[in-house]
Order: sequence, then C-alpha cells, then structure tokens
Amino acid sequence: MASITSAGIGSGLDINSLVTQLVDAEAAAPTARLTRRQSDLELRLSAYGQLNSALSSLSSSLTSLKTFSTFRSYSTISSDSDIFTASSSGNINKANYDLNVTSLAENHKLSTDPALTGAKFTDVTDTLSTGTLTFKFGTTDFTGPDTYNGFVQSTDKAAATVTITDSSLEGVRDAINDAEIGVTASLIYDGTNYRLAISSDDTGADNSLQITVSDDDGNNDDASGLSLLSFNGSSTHLEENEAAKNAAFTLNGIAITSNSNKVTDAIDNVTINLKATGTAELAVDIDTAKVKTAVTQFVASYNVFIGSVNQLTAYDPSTRVAGELNGDGVTRSITSSIQRIISNPVGILGDDFTILAEAGITTDPKTGRLLINDNTLDSQLENNFDKFISLFAAFGETTDAQTNFISSTSDTVVGDYAVNITTLATKGSLVGSAAANLTIVEGTNDEITINIDGTSTTITLAAATYTAAELATELRTKINDDTAFKNRGISVDVTESAGVLSITSKAYGSSSVVEIIGGNGQTDLVGAAATNTDGVDVAGTIGGLTATGAGQLLTGTGSASGLVVDITGTVLGDRGSVDFKRGYAEQLSSYVSSLLATDGFFKTTTLSLEDRLEDIADDRVRLSNRLASIETRLRAQFGALDILISQLQNTSNFLTQQLAALPEIGILNRR
Repeated sequence: MASITSAGIGSGLDINSLVTQLVDAEAAAPTARLTRRQSDLELRLSAYGQLNSALSSLSSSLTSLKTFSTFRSYSTISSDSDIFTASSSGNINKANYDLNVTSLAENHKLSTDPALTGAKFTDVTDTLSTGTLTFKFGTTDFTGPDTYNGFVQSTDKAAATVTITDSSLEGVRDAINDAEIGVTASLIYDGTNYRLAISSDDTGADNSLQITVSDDDGNNDDASGLSLLSFNGSSTHLEENEAAKNAAFTLNGIAITSNSNKVTDAIDNVTINLKATGTAELAVDIDTAKVKTAVTQFVASYNVFIGSVNQLTAYDPSTRVAGELNGDGVTRSITSSIQRIISNPVGILGDDFTILAEAGITTDPKTGRLLINDNTLDSQLENNFDKFISLFAAFGETTDAQTNFISSTSDTVVGDYAVNITTLATKGSLVGSAAANLTIVEGTNDEITINIDGTSTTITLAAATYTAAELATELRTKINDDTAFKNRGISVDVTESAGVLSITSKAYGSSSVVEIIGGNGQTDLVGAAATNTDGVDVAGTIGGLTATGAGQLLTGTGSASGLVVDITGTVLGDRGSVDFKRGYAEQLSSYVSSLLATDGFFKTTTLSLEDRLEDIADDRVRLSNRLASIETRLRAQFGALDILISQLQNTSNFLTQQLAALPEIGILNRR
C-alpha cells in the first residue's frame, strides 16, 4: 500500500496549522526576549549618539576659547574706508587717531617719448636694438624733462641687468617682465603711437628707477635704438609720467611719510592701508566682541549638552516613563566630571578671575544650565580683558616684559615657575678678514657657495663696480632672494665697515650658521681668513630645573615640562616668573577630547553595543535554525501519526465490512 505524503490526508487533521501554531508558541518567548534586548540596545546606542553629538559641539565651541590668539584680536575701525582701512596683529593699545592723508605713494612710471623721432612706433613689432638694460633703484633728484640732478642707489635693492636679444617692442617688454627684477613693462597705444611703459613695482621715493643702456649699435646715449630707454645722468630719453613718491599724512597732527601706501610702522602692530586723500578717524581697541561671541557659543553648546542629559536621564512618575539613560552610571559620571570642572576655581582663590561667576556666568540650580549676565560680562571684558585669557585658556602670565609665554602641553603642571637665564641666544655670523674687492667681473669673482642655517646654494653677483655699501646690498639681496633660502624662511643681514663685509643670519641658536664654502669670489669678497661664529641657544632654568634651549625658546622640564617661553632682551640672571594656569576651556576641552577619542568612552561603548547587537542577530539565526529543526521533527511525527490513523481507519473499515457480512454467511450455510 502506498504511503501518505500529504499531511492530514489520511487522518483529516489540519497538520500544517497544528505545526505552525506549535512552532509559533515555541518561538514567542525567545523572540520577545531578543526583540526587547535589541530595542533596549538600539535606544542606548541612539542615546549615546545624542550625547556624543552634544559633546562634539561643546568641544568645537571650546576651540577658540582655549586658543591664545582669540584673546589677542583687536578691532581697527576707520570712519571712512574710502580714505583708508586698517588691521591689527599682536598687542596694541586702545586709542583714537585723526588721520589726514595729503598724498599717496606712487610708483615711478616712465615711457618712450614719441616727441623723439626714433620713438614714433606704429606697431608692436617695431624695433629698437639689442644690448643690455641695467636697472638701479634709489632716489632720483629729477625735475622736468631736462633736469636730472642726481641719483642715490637704495641700500635695500641690488642693481639688475636685463639682456635684450629680441629688439621689437614686444621682445623688449617680455625680456624685462621675464627677468622679474621688480620692474614691469607694458605696451600702451596713445591713439597715434605705441609707447613702451616701464614702472617700478614698489612705490616710494627710494624706488625711483635709473636705467643705463649698453646698446649694440655702439652708442649708449643717443636718441636711437635701445638708447631710447636710457634714464640717467647722461641721458633722459624716457618721459617721466609719474615721479616716484612717498605717501604723506598726519596722525594726530604728527607728519609722517611712507614709501608704501601700506603703512606698518606708524602704530605698533597696526597696518594702515591708504587709499585716497582726505581726513578720517581711526579707532583701535581690543576685539572684545570676538571673545564675547566665543563665550556665548560655549555657553550655548554647554546648555545643549545639559539639555540632552536632562532629557535622556529623566523620569516621569506620573506616566512611569523613563529616559533611555535613566539611571545610567556612566552618563552620571561624565556629567558630574564636567560640572565639577566648571565649578572648581582656576588658580588660587582670592586672585582676580578664578571662577566663571566673576565673568557673569552662573549655573541655574534647577536645570544645571549656564546663564550669562550680559552687563557683568560686558563690564569685565571692558575693564579686565587680560584676565579672560587665564580664565579660559592655558596661559602663562609672565612678570618680565621680555620673557613671553609661547605654549604649553598636557604635561605642564599648573604652578608659578621662576625663570633664570645663564646664556642669551645669539645669531650665526661671518666677518670678512679683508676689505672686499669692489669690482665684480663675470666668470672671475662673481660666485660664492654659501651655507646659511644648514642650507647651501651658489650665489652669482651682478658684474659691476660697486661702493662697499652697494656691494653689501647686492650680496644681501641675492642671498635673500634665492629660492633655496626663501623656501626655508632663511634670510640674512649684510653690513660693511671700512669695506669689510659681515653676514649675519636672522635666525637665533645653535643651528644658525653662516659659512662661505667655495666659489671664485670667496677671497675677493671676504678675504682668505674670514671668521665664522655659530649661533648659541638660550640656556637657563625654569622652576629651578635646567631647561632646554632652542634659539630664543626655552622649554621647561619636570613639572614645567612642555612650558615654552621666548627670551629676548640682554639681561642675564633672574627674569621673573611664569604663573601657569589652565582655564576652563582648556580643562574642558582636554576632558571632552578624551571622551571623543578613538579609544575614548563613546567609541568603545558604541563598539560594545554594536557587538551585542550582532550577538542578537546571531541568536536570531540560531533560534531560526532551532525552530526549523522543531518544525521538521513535528512534521515527521504528525506524518507518522497520519499514516497510523490512516492504517487504523483502513483496518476498521475492513472489519466493519466483514462483520456486516457475517449474518448473510450463516443463512447461506443453513440452507
């Protein structure tokens, strides 16, 4: 007899329904437990995500408050920005100034003169001739087209020679511009003639141009060929369109001149950009608005964090609804630590500005949020601005005007550290052993290979006959303009005394070195036995312990580890003290950063919760496999039962048939 394979066919039972109900009953309790665990973990993960976001915002708001430069920002306000604008850097004093601009600085502007027969150019391809143009920068005593009274070369700029191989107007223009010597050439059409215009890049009376021509046509001063560009004591064939001129203005009635319209030395750490003649006012003040903005942003971010904590840890007894982190010990610990940081005084009680309340920032006892009293904050910013630095940032207040706090690290311990200097930093230098040969000849004595502060390169001087001052200028300019040095921020001063040249690095410390190590011009320039003196690092103690010197920077050890001060001036011995404090922003930033770090609480907790969620996913797979096994077993059992019932039913039917047939059999037998 064929077996029954469809559940319930033999028995008539709804086996599919029975199996489904039994499996669902088996799955109900563990599925509910897993769902509840998953929901709890996801809620905690989301809650920690909210706290992480709030703390990230708080950390961002602390960046400017803990930064020293925030408290060294100043506002410079011009009453008329069409006349001048201003900006500031470094420490300045609050003041108001009356500024009257009578003239602006001008570049020296020259052009070819079409009044000369040879300078009537009708096309940019018209030619001059080949040769060289030598440009010098300085002060020209020149009045009108025919009166050239003299020229004094600047000590800050070397002469420069441009070789002209393409004699067309375009070729001459391009050669001057490609040389990049501080001169710009252009072609201007005046409606009748093309004019070659030449101007100095820098403004000011001492940036006037003197142009000497070496004309390949054999005559350097005639009004023909390249000589049309001469502008010197021998010939002035170029037309002066604008004389080099200094800016002139008065500041509170004091007359001042400047070779640039960008004036940087009239007021310490203030740059004035002159734009037009006229009178306007300049107000210089500490930028308290920037600090107040930073304080306000910090308070707002702190309150967002506290608001998140209050929401996530809340419990409503009337509804018996609790926040996702209600009773969470870690959240409570973090919040307590942050509140403790902003409650503890900075420095020693009794000092100025040791608690936030003195700056007008208090805590609402009901909500834990911070409140700002604008009147108090504004008053303290106006009257005690310097105290805000130590209230919020990591800052060392020095008692010596020439000992300046630079920076600290997380290892620097709060404290008052005495500073004592045993050695002042010096610069590396080289002093020639004989007066320099003032005649530089190309290929003969025009090159030196020089090492400055560990970087070496070869310098080529322009061939010419110099005065000692001019040669010093040429050497300084060529060194400071060299790409190898400029890219590393290396520069020198070059001076002369009785014709003997001295080269001094502008850097301080043991890495400050000046050496001429070769070149055909070494002996002619500095003699055969020039003296090299390497720089020396500052040396001394901070807090009684030997500190590490690097240039003018002195770095503490021990408790003062990481404390860096800049030592200037000429005084040895006692240099006062540095009172180092960690302000609220610095302390909070350090603590919050540790929480948000890759190995901090939030990262490790998030990973732990995600691992537990993965475990739940694995538990669901295992439960599914177990339920599938149970279902298979139940179907097998019900299948066997169905077959058994079917067999019993068949037997029953047979017996019923047989029993029903018994009387008929008896009657037949009696017959």
